[in-house]
Amino acid sequence: MNFSINQIKAYLEDRNINTTIELMEKEIDLIEKEIMPLVLLKKDLEKKVKVLKDFQKIDDYEKIKIEKIAARKIIFIEESMSKEEEVDLAFRKLEARNDSKLFLFANKDMGVFIEEESMKKGDYTVYENAFFFVDDNEEKYNTILPEGYFATLVYKGGYEKSQPLFEKMMEFIKKEGYTINGSPMEIYRLDIHGTAEKEEFITEIQIPVKK
Repeated sequence: MNFSINQIKAYLEDRNINTTIELMEKEIDLIEKEIMPLVLLKKDLEKKVKVLKDFQKIDDYEKIKIEKIAARKIIFIEESMSKEEEVDLAFRKLEARNDSKLFLFANKDMGVFIEEESMKKGDYTVYENAFFFVDDNEEKYNTILPEGYFATLVYKGGYEKSQPLFEKMMEFIKKEGYTINGSPMEIYRLDIHGTAEKEEFITEIQIPVKK
């Protein structure tokens, strides 16, 4: 309980029912503080299990949809990258921060933004600002992605599918009369941290749009 030697000595020399109750109440408080992170982690894992089970049921992979998505808080690092190993390294750097809430295995979906200059050239494989989504009640975060409409697409398999699928989405956005309204992103719903089978990877592309 992190009591000093003097505090322990004082308790031992003056034990009575009131001091014992006080000591036990302090111990209960300490136990509550130990339990809460585990309770939160359990809830996170339960959410993640539900999300993965829902993705398993998808029967329209690679279908483009327009969805309204609520505002989201994220923690990110600014670093351009392109290869899978570089993206993974960026996530490792995020994990290394002194923040007990960042667990790869918990319900913290990871993602990257597509670099703007590369996107203008039609290259959607250069990334920047790797990030984690964090809970709405989280006080530590870098920025908030505003609520809005997004062109979304979920695909299964290796990341080499991203480039042609981004191109397909850009054609759809133009055809439907939308314009890009922010930074496109890839969100890794299930990746190497959750499966060794490449064909089981699940990635979601989200592109903010407006009419």
